Amino acid sequence: MKLHRASFQNFRILRDLELDFSTDPERNLTVIRAANETCKTTILNALQWALYGDGALPGKGDGFRLHPIDWQADEGKRVPITATVEFEVTSVRRGPTGVRETRRRYRIERSAFEEVDETNWRRGPSTVKLFALNETGADPIDAPEALINDELPPELRDVFFTDGDRALSFIEADVAVSTKRERVQRAIRALLGLGVIESAIKHVRKAGADVNKRAKVSGVGGDLTRIASRLETLDEEFTEHEGELDDAKEQFANFDAKVREIERKIDEALEKGDKEELRKKLDGTRKRIKQLDDQLTAANKEHSNLFRGRALAKDLLAPVMQKAFDKLERLRDQGQIPSTTIPVLEQRMTSAECICGESLKEGDLGADTRRSNIAKLIEDSRKADEIQEIITDLFFGAKPLAPTDGTEWLEDYTKVVESRDGLQNLRDQAGQEMRALDLQLDGMPDTDIQGLREARRNYRAQRDRCLQRKTKLDTQLTGLRRERDELSAEEHRLLRAQEKGARLLAELEVTQDVIKVLQGSFDRITSEELGKVSELMNEIFLEMIGSDPEQGAIIRRAVISAEFDIIVYGPNDRTLNPDRDLNGASRRALTLAFILALTRVSEVEAPNVIDTPLGMTSGYVKRSILRTAVRESAQLVLFLTHDEIAGTEEILDEAVGTIYTLTNPAHYPKMLVNDPGVPELRVLRCECDHQRVCTLCERHKDPEGLLQMAS
Repeated sequence: MKLHRASFQNFRILRDLELDFSTDPERNLTVIRAANETCKTTILNALQWALYGDGALPGKGDGFRLHPIDWQADEGKRVPITATVEFEVTSVRRGPTGVRETRRRYRIERSAFEEVDETNWRRGPSTVKLFALNETGADPIDAPEALINDELPPELRDVFFTDGDRALSFIEADVAVSTKRERVQRAIRALLGLGVIESAIKHVRKAGADVNKRAKVSGVGGDLTRIASRLETLDEEFTEHEGELDDAKEQFANFDAKVREIERKIDEALEKGDKEELRKKLDGTRKRIKQLDDQLTAANKEHSNLFRGRALAKDLLAPVMQKAFDKLERLRDQGQIPSTTIPVLEQRMTSAECICGESLKEGDLGADTRRSNIAKLIEDSRKADEIQEIITDLFFGAKPLAPTDGTEWLEDYTKVVESRDGLQNLRDQAGQEMRALDLQLDGMPDTDIQGLREARRNYRAQRDRCLQRKTKLDTQLTGLRRERDELSAEEHRLLRAQEKGARLLAELEVTQDVIKVLQGSFDRITSEELGKVSELMNEIFLEMIGSDPEQGAIIRRAVISAEFDIIVYGPNDRTLNPDRDLNGASRRALTLAFILALTRVSEVEAPNVIDTPLGMTSGYVKRSILRTAVRESAQLVLFLTHDEIAGTEEILDEAVGTIYTLTNPAHYPKMLVNDPGVPELRVLRCECDHQRVCTLCERHKDPEGLLQMAS
C-alpha cells in the first residue's frame, strides 16, 4: 500500500489542507517541513481517523474535539468534518507464467458532524465511504473496513503512523514490561500475518465445540453428556474470557500510554519550573514583603520619634543642665532645700504638742496663744520661702532630667537604625526574589501541572484496575484450560469405551491434530521470523548510530528476545538500560530500526509516516538515521522541523520526491516575518522546499542565523 494524497476539512486547525505524497520508488521520501505547533500530530491523527475511525483518535475519540477551536457561530452550528485519503494497493499473484502485479487505486472518505454551541459540542457517528478509482470515475465499494484491515491492520497503526516520542514505548524502561512485550508481540504477529493462523485455530476449536454438542445429544451415555455439556460451557467461557483479556490488555496499554504521555508533559513543564509551586512561592514572598513593609513603617516611626524624645534633649542640654544640677546639689548640702519649715509647722498644728514640748490642746492654759503664734509663723514663712519652694520643686522635679554620660540617645539611635537598615535589606532581597519569580512565571508555558498530576493519578488508577482485571482473567483462563484438558481426556476415555462414540472421537482427535499443526506453524513462524526481525533490527540500529563492535564500541548489539523484549547489550554481554545507558538519539534510532526491520521482513509494502524522527539527534547519527530510513522504507513520509533538517540538506536533495512547508499564521509576529493575513486559525501550505522560504513561511532568525523555532 502507498499513500497518494490526503485532504482535510475542519479537522481541528486543518480547515482546508491537501497533502501530496511521493510514490516514486527511486525518490520515495516525502518531507513536510513544519515548525513546532504546526499540527504535525494533528495530521497523524487525521490520517488515522480517515483509515480507522474514532478508535484511532486519542482516548478512542471520547471527549476529543474535531472541529476548529475558533469556529464562529456565524459559520453555522453544524460543523462538517471530513478526511479523505487516496492510496494504492498492489496485489501479487503467482501463476504458471510467473508473478503478476496488479495495482488498484482507492479513495476513502470519512466524515462527521459536530453540533457546536457557545460552551458545548456533540459529535455524531462518523460515516465512511470507499471508492475504487479508474479511468471512468469512482466506483463505490462495500465494507471498506475489510480492505483497510487487510492492507493496514489496526494493530500496526503505531508502526505505520509513528509519533517520534510515543514510538519509544517499544523500548523505554519506564513503560511497564508487560506493555512493551505486548506491543512488540502484537506488532510482530500482525505484520507477519499470524492473525490468520490464530483465526484458524479459533475456527478449529469452534469445530471441536460443535463435536461436543453432538456428543451431548448422541445418547451415548449420561457421563459423556454431562462432560460434553460442561466442555461446551467451558468453550463459551474460554472464548468470552479471551475476548475480555484482549480488551483488558488493550485498555491497559492505552492507559499506560496516557500515563507516560502525561509524565512527559509534566517533565517538560518541570524543566522550566513548577508553575503551581512558583505561584505558591510568589504568594509567600508577597506576604513576607507585606510583613517587612509593616515592620519598616514601625521602624521609621520609631526613628522619627527619637528626634522628639527626652533622651535627645538630655544629651543636647547636658552641659548647661549639669551646672544647674551642681548648684541645686550645693543648696541641698547646705540644708536650704528641700523646704521643710511649713510642712513641719502644719504637722504640729494637727498634733497636741508643740516642738518645744508645750501643750497645744484646746482648753489648756496658754495653748491658744501658742497656736496663734504658730499660725502667724506659718504665714510669715510662706512669704519668705517662695523662692526656696521653687528651688525645692526644681530639685525634685528635675531628677528625671539629670544628665548622663551623653550616649543614651546615640545608643537608641544606633539600635533603631541598625534594625531599620536590616529590615530594608530583607525587603530589597524579597523584592528581587519576587521580580525573579515573576519573570520565571511569565517565561513558563501555560501548563496546569497540578491538573496533569491529577490526570496522571486517575489514569494510573484505571491502568491498575485493568492490570488487576487482566491478571484475574489470566488466572481464570489457566483454570478453564486445566479443567478443559481434564474433561477432554475423560471424554476420550468414555468415547473409546462406547461403540457409538468412535466417530465422534475421531472427529475430536482430528480437530486436536489440526490445532497442534496450526499451533506448531504459529510457533515456528514466530520463532523464525522473530529471529530475522531481530537480526535485521540489530544491523540497521548499529548502522544508524555508527557503532562497530569490532572497534570496541559501547553498544555491541540489540536483539528481540523470545519473550518479545527488545534488549541492548554492551561489553561482556552486559545489558544496557535504554533509559539510562542510551542517549536520546540511540533510543530513537533503536525504535526506528525495529519498525523498519519489521516492515522489511514482513515484505509488506506500506508507508512509514513519522513525526519528528530526528529529534534529539545531530551530526553523524542524524544523517545516518535519515539515510537508512530512506533506504529501508518502501514509502517514507517525514514531518521535520527546521532544526531537524539542518545538516541533512544533501541527503534530502538526493532522496526527496515531494516536499513542501506548512505554516501556522498564529506565529506572526513573534516568529513569522510577514503577516499571512489570515484571521482564523488554520495551517497554510506553500511549495517551499528545505532550501527556500517565501513571504508566507519566512521566519525570524536568531543571532546564530538559524531559523527561530516556536517554543
